[in-house]
Amino acid sequence: MVLTLGILADTPRAATGMAIVNHNLTIQLVREFGNEMRIIYFARFEAEKGVAPDSSVFSGYEMVPCEGGVWKPEVVQDIIQKYRVNIVYSEDDWWSMKGLILGTKRMGVPLYFMSPIDSLPIQREALDLFKHCRIVFVPNQSYKYIPNGRYLPHAVDWLTFKPNRPKAFQKFTFLWIGRDEKRKALGRTIMAFERIYNKIDCGLVIRANWGATPMSRATDKYIKMRKLPIIQDRMANCSHDYLSYVYSSCHAYICSSKAGACEMGILEAQACGLPVLTTDWTFMCENIVHGKTGFLIPIDGYDIQRKPKEGGVTGKGRIWGNISVDKLAEKMIYLAENPKRSWKMGFNGLEHVRKNYNWRDIAFDFYEAIMNDYQNLYRKRGG
Repeated sequence: MVLTLGILADTPRAATGMAIVNHNLTIQLVREFGNEMRIIYFARFEAEKGVAPDSSVFSGYEMVPCEGGVWKPEVVQDIIQKYRVNIVYSEDDWWSMKGLILGTKRMGVPLYFMSPIDSLPIQREALDLFKHCRIVFVPNQSYKYIPNGRYLPHAVDWLTFKPNRPKAFQKFTFLWIGRDEKRKALGRTIMAFERIYNKIDCGLVIRANWGATPMSRATDKYIKMRKLPIIQDRMANCSHDYLSYVYSSCHAYICSSKAGACEMGILEAQACGLPVLTTDWTFMCENIVHGKTGFLIPIDGYDIQRKPKEGGVTGKGRIWGNISVDKLAEKMIYLAENPKRSWKMGFNGLEHVRKNYNWRDIAFDFYEAIMNDYQNLYRKRGG
């Protein structure tokens, strides 16, 4: 019997981390195991309602449009029934997985889950939900705190993300990419730059969601009020080739996030030959070799997340780390004053990513984990 693996994820046309991860994982699974298993990507936000009656081909794999929003148990059941899915895998925030659990339980199909745990401690509510999964994949070392957890890092397509253009600026230029939100701590990068740009000839490019939120509008106002020589690039959906072009145009990358499960920008920037500055806080510190591919900047304080006003549990108790503005400024000056050393660190980062973060190895680890577990489950059921 040929097994069918259903991958329930965001539409692969989206620029979200979850879409990028699952799109690349599916491509590699089909390439390596497409003759052994039917692999179907069930794409959330591709249909107005329910599950499409037919599949189509997208980027070399089979895709089925599904309705958007949190996975409903009825939609999960419909997926399993219509397409005879034997194994369900999905990546989502843990507080959005109840529909996946109910749908797979009703159909008697095992659920494998990837959770982007971005900070500790892991909430009790999350651990209770994880008990209903066969394996919980996590892209950082927090998997050790989940009884059925397994480490499965993210990766980068280094055939796309690579140095692909000369530097666009004569002076040493830093790059920051992301939404201007509390977790990303863009303000700390701006404050560090504000302290050094008059001391050393350097630049800063910020690619963000300018004007889309009150916070981004306030940041824009501050930059203009202070007359800071910052290049503001508007973030929008774009091809990865173009994003690689953006990375390659600059000399170093800054990730000032207070927390993150696996910040894709860190891997992508290194793949494009840029040294990276990020915090030494969990789990931001896992993808940088301090002093070799970039620098881990100490934190100078903590944020403890409160329970949301809506009554949810998504943020309660999590501890975020605030990158030190002073220490960040120091390392920015070091890289700008030592361009040859900076280039070498960027080259080391490129080698580091190509050696340790490739989708083929991750697809093999994923496939081996679920197949070994599924076969053990099948034997226990008397199959």
